[in-house]
Amino acid sequence: MARAASTPPRPLVYALKSMNTPTGRFTTVAVTVCAIISGAAVMIYEFLAVRILQRYFGGSLDVWASEIAVCLGGLAVGYSLGGMLADRFRSWKCLGVVLIAAGGSALLIEPLALRISTWLLNSSIGEAWHPLLASAVSSFLPILFLGTVQPQLIRLRVHDMARLGTGAGRVASVSTMGSILGVLLLVRILAFTGVIKTLVYTSVILVVLGVALAAFGRVRLLAAFLALLLGGVSAADVVYENYSAYHHIVVMDDDSHRFLWFDNDDCYETRMSLKDPYEGGFEYTDFFHVPLLLDPTINAVLFLGLGGGTGPKSFYKRYPAIHIEAAEIDPAVVKVARDYFYLPEDPRLNVFTRDGRVHLRRSKKRYGAILMDAYATSRYGPYIPYHMTTREFFELAWSRLLDGGCFVHNVIGSPGNDYENVARDIQCTLEAVFPIVYAFRAKSSNNTVFVAVRPPSNATAGGQPAPAAWPRGPWLEHPLDANGFRRLSAMAGKAEVLPFPLLAQRVTQLSKLQDAPRTGEILTDDFAPVDLGTLGK
Repeated sequence: MARAASTPPRPLVYALKSMNTPTGRFTTVAVTVCAIISGAAVMIYEFLAVRILQRYFGGSLDVWASEIAVCLGGLAVGYSLGGMLADRFRSWKCLGVVLIAAGGSALLIEPLALRISTWLLNSSIGEAWHPLLASAVSSFLPILFLGTVQPQLIRLRVHDMARLGTGAGRVASVSTMGSILGVLLLVRILAFTGVIKTLVYTSVILVVLGVALAAFGRVRLLAAFLALLLGGVSAADVVYENYSAYHHIVVMDDDSHRFLWFDNDDCYETRMSLKDPYEGGFEYTDFFHVPLLLDPTINAVLFLGLGGGTGPKSFYKRYPAIHIEAAEIDPAVVKVARDYFYLPEDPRLNVFTRDGRVHLRRSKKRYGAILMDAYATSRYGPYIPYHMTTREFFELAWSRLLDGGCFVHNVIGSPGNDYENVARDIQCTLEAVFPIVYAFRAKSSNNTVFVAVRPPSNATAGGQPAPAAWPRGPWLEHPLDANGFRRLSAMAGKAEVLPFPLLAQRVTQLSKLQDAPRTGEILTDDFAPVDLGTLGK
């Protein structure tokens, strides 16, 4: 049959116009199921898009703001379009096509994000808008399709116009409950399935539901999408690559070392010797042993942040009498540390999968040392999660230390280099809680390692010497300068309690921050913009 000479209909509109009106076979249950699934999918796609984009732009707030803005914009357009579709077709088949389109287009989120973000990273024009543009290209379309669902469900659900408000309210309520369910489920399943599998599973559910509604027989396009998505590209030196709930994780080998990468960071998270899994760490990790010099009697330590497990592994090997705990928020990182960096599974080394501050809050234990080495990345570079840089957090750490214990904080930043202000602010914040704070500098990287001491209750920063206490207890003669640390290291060597010989050199590497005027700010839970790029220089 020939078409009229006017502008031909678009393929989607042409398909929709040929569909029948509702048959009445679908009940309120069908509306409820569609509302829950579509509402959950909106939030799942939003969160997954952020996780994918963080590979390129980091985890700062502007990435979240961009994705939220795109999501709201897609829903706004979708609601308007959905209202028109509902009035024109009022068809379950129309709704089915929309769900198929939503699930199918969502399978393109990752490949589109990869291509647009790679292109944007090679451009310096309008950098502030790069996350927004990448979000729009990758995720606007599936959110738009999902936005059309609610108006159509309202039109399908309501037959009595006198009760239009009640019906619309119920559909909106159920859809919102679906969004809540999607968020709660995502938090719990994403760590086990990964971003890509979660994206695929969600899209498959939408497509299958759409096929059921539209009574389509074949979904070859879906198979093509899945094949494209799961194909992947491998490189000879990539040992492992995956998305987790918090990171894009890459494990790579060269001839002698294994490296762990997070997101789009320019720095490795972990380096390990392939010949000896307990060696090959970065220089700054040597300073983690300073607490053992100041108190050789320590028998329990806590690491906040795991990475490849360099610090915990070193303590496990060197100090058989010490019980080691680690808190790591990402279960996938724990698995990678076990499988690829050979973190021992031993009752003496316990790993807790939770946020470090949450672990301190829930734990009733007190430690001889708490070692903080947790980082995320943003478009501005690596940053410490803000809630682990504040006075309130340091007060919590103080309460979990034994008298004479040390809180160690690794900070990327040093005088004259990037993130100098971050280091200065954290120094001032630590000194607002701890009376004794030492700042050490790594020569081979831009790391400052702070060692904050909780002195025994009978000693202060200017307390009287108590020679009998050390090495059978904590060192009391604070503060120490480079010569003081040198003498203490010599005494530890003679007493055979020096943690390891290289530490005698490391403890003389005091940072310029040690004696510099204090120009930083005290960070609090109310104000700590360490992830916003404002403290970068």
